[in-house]
Amino acid sequence: MSLSVMVIVSLLYIALLFLATMYNHYKGHKDLFISSVFALLMYAAGHLGNMLWLSTLSPDELLKTHYLYFAAMQAILATGLFIINRHKLRVIMSITIALLVVEVLLGYAVHIDRNVIALNGAEAANMSLATSWFLWDMRDYLSQFTTFTVLLALTLPKIYQVKNDDNTVSFSILEAVEAYLEKFSPDSKLRRKAQAYLYYSAQGLCETTGSEADFDHYEVGTMLLNEGIKKCCYEPWRTKPVGFFGRIVYWLRS
Repeated sequence: MSLSVMVIVSLLYIALLFLATMYNHYKGHKDLFISSVFALLMYAAGHLGNMLWLSTLSPDELLKTHYLYFAAMQAILATGLFIINRHKLRVIMSITIALLVVEVLLGYAVHIDRNVIALNGAEAANMSLATSWFLWDMRDYLSQFTTFTVLLALTLPKIYQVKNDDNTVSFSILEAVEAYLEKFSPDSKLRRKAQAYLYYSAQGLCETTGSEADFDHYEVGTMLLNEGIKKCCYEPWRTKPVGFFGRIVYWLRS
C-alpha cells in the first residue's frame, strides 16, 4: 500500500470514528461516547505523529521506530478502552481489547525480527522487505481486522436490560416480552426457555408478604426477567424474532 493510500485510509477511518462519536452522543450512550472520543483522539494523534515525525525519518531510523511507535499507540488504546469499560465489558469490546493486545505483541515481535534477531531462523535480522514472511503478514492482517472491530465496539450498544426497583414497572415489561414471544413459532425451543424464565420471574415480581424479603423476591424476579430477555433477544423496538445473524450481533452486544 502506497503512502498516499495509507494517508487517505487513515483519514477516512478518523472520519468514521468522528461520526461514531457524534452518533453515541446523539443516542446518549455515555460509555460508548467516552470510548469513541478516546479512540478518536488516539487515532488522530497516531496519524499526526506518522505525518509530522515518522515520515521525516530516514529509512534506517524508520525501521527502528515504526513498529514500536504503532505498538505503543495500540497498547495505550487497549488500556484506555479497558479502563473506561471495565465495569460494563461487552463481548465485542472484550474481543477488541484482546485483539489489540495480540497486535501489540506481534508489533514488538516484528520489530525484533527486523531489527534485533530473525525469528524465522535466518542468520541475520530480516531488514529487507524481500525477506517478508508469515509473521509480518499476520501482523498486517490482524491490524486491519482490529481496526474494523474497534469501530464495531464503538457503535454496538449494550443489550436492553431491566434496571429498576419497581416491580410494577418490571411486570409491565414482562408482559411486553410475553407479547413479543407470541411472534415466535409455537415449537421454538427459545420461546419455551424464555417463557420458563418469565414464569418464575412473574412469581418473584408478584411476591407480596409485606416484609423486607419482598425486595429479595423482586431482585430475583428481575434477574430472571433479564435472562428471559437475553434468551429471546428482546428489545422494546423489535417487532419480530431475530435471525441467525441478528443473534450473533446480539451476543456481541451482551
